[in-house]
Amino acid sequence: MKMRHLVITIVAAFLLLIAGCSSNSGSENFTVAAATSTDAKINVQIVKSLIEDKTDHTVEIVEDLPASPQIFAGIERSEFDIASLYSGEVYNNYFDDVEYTTDQEETLKKAQTLFGEEYDIKWYDSIGFINNYSIAVKENFAQKNNVDTITDLKEYAGELTLGTDNAWIERENDGYEGFQETYGFKFADARGMDVSLMYEGIASGELDVVTAYTVDPQIIERNLKVLEDDKQFFPPYESSLVATNEVVENYPKINEILESLVGTISTEQMTDLMHKVNIGGQEIQDVATGYLQEQGMLD
Repeated sequence: MKMRHLVITIVAAFLLLIAGCSSNSGSENFTVAAATSTDAKINVQIVKSLIEDKTDHTVEIVEDLPASPQIFAGIERSEFDIASLYSGEVYNNYFDDVEYTTDQEETLKKAQTLFGEEYDIKWYDSIGFINNYSIAVKENFAQKNNVDTITDLKEYAGELTLGTDNAWIERENDGYEGFQETYGFKFADARGMDVSLMYEGIASGELDVVTAYTVDPQIIERNLKVLEDDKQFFPPYESSLVATNEVVENYPKINEILESLVGTISTEQMTDLMHKVNIGGQEIQDVATGYLQEQGMLD
């Protein structure tokens, strides 16, 4: 009788082990989130392509979210498993008394620690590129008025219209409010809009100044001049992937895939990929897959 109970116990334990393994090794669906920027959309498409290439899992992409608060809210509600974010988000009113610095390494550490604890996520090291905010004007305007720094804009700002993304115009610390406090001036008008409309606006003359992203190919395409941030207002925005700790702990292969992407895309490479999408009109999926094939990262 004792032997029979022992056999039953061993079999039950074995079945539980098999069930546990199958729940993590079978096919699951994961949701990956990105905001509106093209670089973030490329990041999550790369993640989708790699996961689906190297595992039996499937990936659904949710993109064009207005800003990072919607991504973090989705993570809290267990709607998103993985996302593309930036280290500079740590200064965007998520935490009280965060010591502000423009140091790249320190900003990344703050993001990893604070967001990791608050949202129960793993914030990976940078995927390799930085996509900072910057202030840009038309090259001919800069030359005509000897404008090289943001401070140089002060005497003209009262007659200029700024175009920016909706998130920046609403933020305090590293947004438009903080900008005015740091540089001591504001523009005649400041309009929040989609990034693509921002570049169209400065090309048509409807806008005079834009908050360009430093990896945007439109900077060259539209003949814009990025002004020196002489008061070091803008924080570093290193691009990173994040994943919930549930994913990291229960799906080691996915964690391995996300780790493998650390340091793989330089600023120059991302600008080239974005040029293919924003200027060349190629599909993000095709661009991401092509990049992975070129790098020999697909099986």
